[in-house]
Amino acid sequence: MSKPVAAILGIALFAGTVLAVPPKSDKNIRLTNEEWKGVSTSPLQPGEIDALFAKEQAAAKVTPSPKTTDEQFLRRVMLDLTGQLPLPADITEFAADMDPNKRAKMIDQLLASDDYAKHWARYWRDVFAAKVTDRLAQGMVVHFEAWLTEQFRENRHWDAMAKEMLTSKGQIPIRFGPAQGEADAKNGAAFFLLSYMGNDATNDRAAETARIFLGIQIQCAQCHDHPFDGWKRVQFHELAGYFARVREQRVRSETNRMMIVGLELASRPFGEHLMPDIENPNRGATTLPKFLDGSSLSARADDATRRKALADAVASKNDYYFAAAFVNRMWGEMMGQAFRAPIDDLGPGKEVVTPAVLARVSASFAGSDFDIKSLLRAICNSDTYQRQIRPGESSQHLQFAGAFPTRLRAEALWQSLVTVLGAFGPAFGGPGMGPPPGPFAGRGGLEFQFKGEFRFDPSLPSDEVEGSIPQALLLMNNPQIQQKIKAQGTNLLGRILSAYPQDDEALRMVYMRALSRKPTDREAEKNLAYIKKVGNRAEAFEDILWTLLNSTEFQTKR
Repeated sequence: MSKPVAAILGIALFAGTVLAVPPKSDKNIRLTNEEWKGVSTSPLQPGEIDALFAKEQAAAKVTPSPKTTDEQFLRRVMLDLTGQLPLPADITEFAADMDPNKRAKMIDQLLASDDYAKHWARYWRDVFAAKVTDRLAQGMVVHFEAWLTEQFRENRHWDAMAKEMLTSKGQIPIRFGPAQGEADAKNGAAFFLLSYMGNDATNDRAAETARIFLGIQIQCAQCHDHPFDGWKRVQFHELAGYFARVREQRVRSETNRMMIVGLELASRPFGEHLMPDIENPNRGATTLPKFLDGSSLSARADDATRRKALADAVASKNDYYFAAAFVNRMWGEMMGQAFRAPIDDLGPGKEVVTPAVLARVSASFAGSDFDIKSLLRAICNSDTYQRQIRPGESSQHLQFAGAFPTRLRAEALWQSLVTVLGAFGPAFGGPGMGPPPGPFAGRGGLEFQFKGEFRFDPSLPSDEVEGSIPQALLLMNNPQIQQKIKAQGTNLLGRILSAYPQDDEALRMVYMRALSRKPTDREAEKNLAYIKKVGNRAEAFEDILWTLLNSTEFQTKR
């Protein structure tokens, strides 16, 4: 199979980014926490999100897209909430269901599944781990993911999760393979603070706390007053002061003192953070803990008291940015475009698309005590979420008049491949071999090679998330994938061609399996003509399936 064959079939192969970047807007979100208190925190009512957007879209003279078909909706919502593709039987059953509430019921069913917990744990693992480069810290990621999975499974609210990460203590074992034991969620929350080590750990912890939990890029103020956002250098270092008495230490094996088996987060009784002197970096001024809103605590406060005070200030119902940062990120992940891009740069005065909607949804999220499932349920049940795609141009924002197609995340794309072709055997390179350290490694079997190649930082600006030649070559030419595509024995194509002797029926089933929809009349015409031209049924269907798996549609959420 090659691109010429794909052209004959009228199917586009994946060829780079499909994301858009919001343009400059004349609407700035300048809500202070005091002003935000005036926004209703009541639960979002059915249709309220759509009404808010309708008002904005009418003012912008934007016409919303039609709602998705049942096929389109089911594929989208399953990928969004669970990272899984629907099977043909699921699609047929859902489309045949005449219950007017079937979409709402499906959303509730997916939110209650274990796949929901696993999918979002992997997403947030990547949010926190994407910038981690230390090899030892990468060895702890598996335990952090286990902790996150447990939190999502129990529907623990976002403020409780954030507070535990900011106040955590304890030891995390380093695991590079199954031989060292299964993942343990016990102290997994400590990963966030433990993943930054060395001389810059305090500054890194402060910067990432503001970026991830508040959507504020304050790290530029580490060396100088921020040139655009108004943050002062001293404010950054006062924030870092909350972590002045945190320390990390390596835990070594009792039988072999040279072997590091874990990392431990602990406290030290004394010590303050120093803001280096600009003229002489060897000197500095003590900066005691003070939050970005100006609140502070006693200089004699110990580490536990400091970090608890920080956690309470960050994860507060009265802090607009804690709620808005989460909503903006989740909205961008679900809709393909966020209210603000970059997704983690929501600081004061930043330009935001439909700021009134972001404020209301964020206030409602805070009013629900930061209930993640309630937020996702409100998003998924809205007509806004259920609208058909509207690709647009790379410089345009759709004003949420339609969904924007986005690249599938690595795990979801791998799982889609497995759903279509079947399992690829042992997950790792051989008996007793475990995965390589960290979520970004690419050695140790096809699964980890694939995920390592296709993984990207969820916080990257959307125009930087692009396809690559190695990704294309892996999908196009990998011998294991090629072998799975062949129509033989009891594999996918072998079963389909045996069960459906009529080419049109077999073609319909291949499309349902790979793209979760039936072929259009034009696609059916081109494909059936191609099958006849090739003269070898099995070979022609192998070409068709190969092309579908390498298509833009298969590799994106639409």
